[in-house]
Amino acid sequence: MPIDLGLSRIVKLLKVLGNPDLTGNFKAIHIAGTNGKGSICTYLSHILSENHISNGRFTSPHLLVRSDSIQIDNVPIDPESFSSYETRIINKDKEFSIGCTEFELLTCVAFEIFKEKKVQVAIFEVGVGGRLDATNVLQPQKLMCTGIAKIGLDHQNLLGNTIEVIATQKLGILKEKVPCVIDASNQVSILELAHQRAAELHSPLFEASSNLDTQFGFGKLGEFKTPIRGSYQYCNLSVALKIVEVVKNSGFHQISKEAVQRGVSNTKWPGRLDEFDLRITATQSIPVLLDGAHNPQAVTELVKYLDGSYRHSQSNQSEDLIYVMAIKKDKSLQSMFRQLFRPHDTVIFTQFKGGVEGMPWVYPTTPELLEKEATGLSQDMRVRPLLEDALKEAYETHKKTGNKVVICGSLYLVSDILRLHTANQ
Repeated sequence: MPIDLGLSRIVKLLKVLGNPDLTGNFKAIHIAGTNGKGSICTYLSHILSENHISNGRFTSPHLLVRSDSIQIDNVPIDPESFSSYETRIINKDKEFSIGCTEFELLTCVAFEIFKEKKVQVAIFEVGVGGRLDATNVLQPQKLMCTGIAKIGLDHQNLLGNTIEVIATQKLGILKEKVPCVIDASNQVSILELAHQRAAELHSPLFEASSNLDTQFGFGKLGEFKTPIRGSYQYCNLSVALKIVEVVKNSGFHQISKEAVQRGVSNTKWPGRLDEFDLRITATQSIPVLLDGAHNPQAVTELVKYLDGSYRHSQSNQSEDLIYVMAIKKDKSLQSMFRQLFRPHDTVIFTQFKGGVEGMPWVYPTTPELLEKEATGLSQDMRVRPLLEDALKEAYETHKKTGNKVVICGSLYLVSDILRLHTANQ
């Protein structure tokens, strides 16, 4: 079933399951936003694990297989165990003719696993929006903190056409008297809406700044070094650290500066400004930058990184790039392309595999349409519908020109790339 926002179905199914969202012996953290919410969640889980606080993390979409959306102490649930939980929940959904969407079923699986694994803290990333997202069944008595990452235009067909309307949906995760941390780099109108909503709910609201002198209960932001590339990561990290401060003040007093530092430095988030040697066959590899920039705001941050360092040669000369791109349908194509491409870049349009596991409604834009939308922006555009052909083309072009390779455009493309890389190792 395609995305169908609303809480009525999941509320019914959770009741049938005995309300694991309420009876589970965990406290929860709930994160919404357009860009950065996944990074915030993974910072939190690594920091909590280093402080010996057992935690579950639910993020989407999955990276390699569906079960890796649900992790315990940063280890994905094994597929066999996941399948057992999922089958039980699907059968209950059918038995009572509830008709939950795939994401609602997956959210229920996460609640069941976190309850049965007896995690102390459960971290939930919103799927789409916030107010009507399945994860928003979380009740105030279960929540320690909510978090709002950077908000931009995305999913306009579901959430609204202005950034303020979209922000109102995402701010729907705020709960009465539950502290909230918001990325201070959000535009002023969004911060004003957040303060207004927080005041209505009597919820403490904290703005998390990326200023390296920002002080937390366990040190300054600049004392924590993130291995994830991109200057914007300090916005995400600041939100995560402020949430950790709230968690510490909520009773987890064992949290220490040294363990927080280890957690940050050990954080991994594949497919976000990820530089590595991609193995495209058993005998061929190519150095790439892989990034799941899938909307204009994420592309802006990608371009900052490209222009700041990646395009530059050892002599600091700006160089042309080779792009391999695939994008989901319903994206703002032209605004992304205008930011990314220069006249002498090579652009290879391809597509990720359609009918993504667990999300059969997700399909790529055809590479022919991508090429049409990019008309006039690059003098060298190529269409290679098969991803393997596109990568072979990038490999040969890189060998010929020495230009660096950027693979971007969709998190589903990131998944396909990482699966291919793993298979060829």
